[in-house]
Amino acid sequence: MFDAGFGLEDVKQAEILLQIKGADGFMLEERCAMSEISRSPESIVSQTLGTHHQYPDGLMLYLGSMFAPIKDRDTPGQGFTHKIDDIVTVSTPALGALRNAVSLSTECPAWSFGTGALMKNLAGRHLL
Repeated sequence: MFDAGFGLEDVKQAEILLQIKGADGFMLEERCAMSEISRSPESIVSQTLGTHHQYPDGLMLYLGSMFAPIKDRDTPGQGFTHKIDDIVTVSTPALGALRNAVSLSTECPAWSFGTGALMKNLAGRHLL
C-alpha cells in the first residue's frame, strides 16, 4: 500500500529490490540503495522542469538505479540476458512493486492508458 507521507528524503534513502524469475528456474535478486545513484533527485528534477519543459498533466520521473545484472544465465562467462516469460519485479516496501513479464514488443498490446486516463481513474476512485 502506498504511504502518502512518503517524501523526497524517503526516496533518497530507499532501497530497491530487483527480482528476475525465469520459467527455466533462473533466479536473480539484487538490491540498490537510491543514495548511490550518480545524480541527486533534486538535480534531475531541476533539469526536467523549467520554462521550456512544462507538464500540465504531470510527469513520471525515473531516477535510474545501479542495476546492471551480470549473473551468468546460460553459459559461464556469457553474462545475463532476459528470456521470454521472465517475471521482473522492482519493489520497495513503502511504494509497492512493479511486476512485468518479458515479451517481444511486437507481441505486446498497444499502450492506451496514459497519464490523463490514470488521473481520471484515480479521481473516479476518490484517490486524488
